[in-house]
Amino acid sequence: MSILTVEDETAVARLLALVLCGPKCKVVAASDGSEALARIAASVRPFDIVITDHKMPRMTGLELVRELRAQNFPGKIVVLSAFLDAENTRSYQALGVDLLLAKPFDMDELRHAIEILADEAPVYAQRATG
Repeated sequence: MSILTVEDETAVARLLALVLCGPKCKVVAASDGSEALARIAASVRPFDIVITDHKMPRMTGLELVRELRAQNFPGKIVVLSAFLDAENTRSYQALGVDLLLAKPFDMDELRHAIEILADEAPVYAQRATG
């Protein structure tokens, strides 16, 4: 399984990588939405899961998710944020985000949610990992 984390806070990005990294999981980090799109474009195969912050410089998580949906991104999308209002929440839901998680969040809760999403991962990911 491959995960792209999109987080502008270095400490949070490192923590996500530590928590999510495992023997059958590759975690790649991007510091904002623009970098995430570049990493996705350069990737040999699609990421299984994108985990993005909402409030970031240059491109918000919402703008990133809109662009991913416009590109028909086949993976799962998780949004983490301390700054979600009702309007943004509705926008993310309308875009079909798989999980919205408020910061601060429990790492075990995130890990469990990712495991569930990974079980629903596309066929190419299941073949690649096992």
